[in-house]
Amino acid sequence: MKYALLTDWHVHTEGFLSKIPNDDCLYVWDFNKTRGQQAAKKYNARYEENLEKVLADPAVEAVVIEAPTTMHTELILAAIAHGKHLFVDKPLAPTMTEALEIKAALEASSCRFVLSLESFISGSYRFVKDQIVAGTIGDVVSVYFRRAHGGVLHDWLPADWYDETQMGGGVTLDLGCHGLAMLPYLCGKPTKVNAVMTQFGEKGMENNSTTVVAFENNAIGTAYTSFMTTVGENFLEVIGQHGSIQVFGNPDSPNGESIWIQSDLVEAYHEKTVIDGKTLAQQPYPIEVFSALVDDPTLPSVKEYDIDAAVELTWLIEQAYRSANEA
Repeated sequence: MKYALLTDWHVHTEGFLSKIPNDDCLYVWDFNKTRGQQAAKKYNARYEENLEKVLADPAVEAVVIEAPTTMHTELILAAIAHGKHLFVDKPLAPTMTEALEIKAALEASSCRFVLSLESFISGSYRFVKDQIVAGTIGDVVSVYFRRAHGGVLHDWLPADWYDETQMGGGVTLDLGCHGLAMLPYLCGKPTKVNAVMTQFGEKGMENNSTTVVAFENNAIGTAYTSFMTTVGENFLEVIGQHGSIQVFGNPDSPNGESIWIQSDLVEAYHEKTVIDGKTLAQQPYPIEVFSALVDDPTLPSVKEYDIDAAVELTWLIEQAYRSANEA
């Protein structure tokens, strides 16, 4: 894949690009010239300050958008207008109005699209989904997902993370994306959203947040996220009418993930059973999926990363902030 990197702003940029070492970064465009020039050197690319020149180059097949969230819409629409495939770091856009504009433009094009939600690389979460579909624990009544770290607590996030004009929001919009995407993946169509957000310190943005979502199937999902804790391990709990599944840990950590499952319906799980998540195949990172989609136009899109999932996530984020601001 021959691509252009549209800013080196996001903290995940280098980690994601390291997953596609055989692809060719032709250009780096960045509104911060110094950062852009440094990124171009790092990725063996050419820095170009004229975005139109980058997008007009027919050698560029795709763009990797690691720009501030508030810039996503203009960059995405410009890339679509030039027929470029799109990898976009989460979330898609700050508002539903923008998300729907992007969806309409994308569907009128032949561009491939992937939203980066790397939680779905976890073989353990895929296992949970498979058990729900198989009816192992009966109808789901409750899902709880935690993803949190100490980025504000220990002050290791970049200064831009506290600039709402670039971020578009705080922890709910950034780290909270993973939980807000996981809940409908496991529960189905969301219908109602309530959220509570608080701020520790004086960074100017919410850094501690819980969002509760109701679903068409009457399940209730809870997503907790925070930049204010040393508890770095992820936790997922799914309660069904006839059993439960818990997943503790991170798929890319040395210890991996551990799964606890118990079911009244499946004899093998009548007693609580522990499964080592490392025995389950880890899925490709979203950017690896994107590279494959660009390379082979016949490959189907991956539902977890497609435009409908991206728009739904934007709706959940917007509803969460609306709820918190009205409280």
